Amino acid sequence: MKFFGNWTTFFLSAVVFLLPWQTRWMYGAVDIAGAHTEFGVMSLYVTEVLLVLGLALGIFLDRKSSTPKIALDHQLPIRFGGVLLVIAMLGTAFADRSAFSFAAVVHLAAAYLLFVAIVLDHVRLRPLLWSFVLGLVPPIVLGLLQVFGGTSPASTLLGLAARDAAQLGDAVFTVGGERVLRAYGSFPHPNIFGGFIGVGLFAWWSVMARFRRRKLYGQVAVFGTGLLLIGLVFTGSRSAFLGVFVGLALMMIVKMMKSMRLARPLVAVLGMLAVAGSLFASFSFADVAADIRGGGVNEERSLTERVALYEKFVPFMLVTNPWFGHGAGSYVLSYADFDAGKDVYSYQPIHNVPLLILAELGILGFLAIIAWAASVDRINFGRFPNKDALSAFGMGNVILLILFYDHYLWSSWAGLSLIAFVMAMTVRMGEEN
Repeated sequence: MKFFGNWTTFFLSAVVFLLPWQTRWMYGAVDIAGAHTEFGVMSLYVTEVLLVLGLALGIFLDRKSSTPKIALDHQLPIRFGGVLLVIAMLGTAFADRSAFSFAAVVHLAAAYLLFVAIVLDHVRLRPLLWSFVLGLVPPIVLGLLQVFGGTSPASTLLGLAARDAAQLGDAVFTVGGERVLRAYGSFPHPNIFGGFIGVGLFAWWSVMARFRRRKLYGQVAVFGTGLLLIGLVFTGSRSAFLGVFVGLALMMIVKMMKSMRLARPLVAVLGMLAVAGSLFASFSFADVAADIRGGGVNEERSLTERVALYEKFVPFMLVTNPWFGHGAGSYVLSYADFDAGKDVYSYQPIHNVPLLILAELGILGFLAIIAWAASVDRINFGRFPNKDALSAFGMGNVILLILFYDHYLWSSWAGLSLIAFVMAMTVRMGEEN
């Protein structure tokens, strides 16, 4: 218990360690034209339950030694996050499917709880960072077995779906005309796995910075970095790779600059330019991007689907409640009503989280999440060039790039929990104590 410091940190560390595992109870579903879709499933994840129980038990056991407090300069992000949650809850009254939207708000509430819990003053960050990194080791081992074995069995207990390189619909590399299964690990998709590993790299470098003068530091640091990079390569997640690269590049810029007054606005502008430039390149040079992962029919279909979703976004928004949107989690089902008659696999969220939030939570929700993110970044930028603050900044850049390429950060519990973890670390890492 000395390492954790208190029971709250211990239970939160256990939850963070288990976040990669997707065991859940599915209690309902909404079909599209009579066909099952993952985006219509209502479920409750084991880690959500453990988070609530663990936090309550931890605070109860710690009540005599530490009262839960939030530092004054950390309260603004908490408030903006609360406003976002309230808007999402109110939006269920105007949602296309109120019951389904409420089920999605439950995930959002759990993510907000995780964010608030980590921001509590008495919660220690180092055990959480260690737990996050060590929690990725079993999924990486499983991912390597998936890549080299070509298959992965299903497990209800562990929340694993069956995967096979020969199965159409499963994510693969195309190598010499052969289908090679990408690393799913314990996640629903390799891209989600890649996002977790990308954040895990910066978490690993942060914890190892404390051991620079210890024996075997170099060997341990290189081994851990190598293991995470191997896992990232086999996920095939270009957005996660790009996020790690941009995060490292912007960190180096901050370290090299003498004036933090210039560094803060500069890296903000460069970050957005990196997003805009990479988006332009991904659509303008699609054949080059496809070659990175083996090309083939899968890449062409993926790009075609993404372009179609962008083309129909504005017409879809014209039938949206402008203030509250279609309701949390309702994008796919509402889009299927808007553009009916297609195969169920054609319906998926737009691969752009800001646009997805705008469609689901409307203008009010969109403004609330911008305010929340800005309040978090303001705290982080104010701590430059503190090395822990820069590590959190690197994590944030992984998230930033993924926001504009994938939808899972908003459309899945795994993604919401990853955002909550990163944003809470961004608030806390680099504080004076």
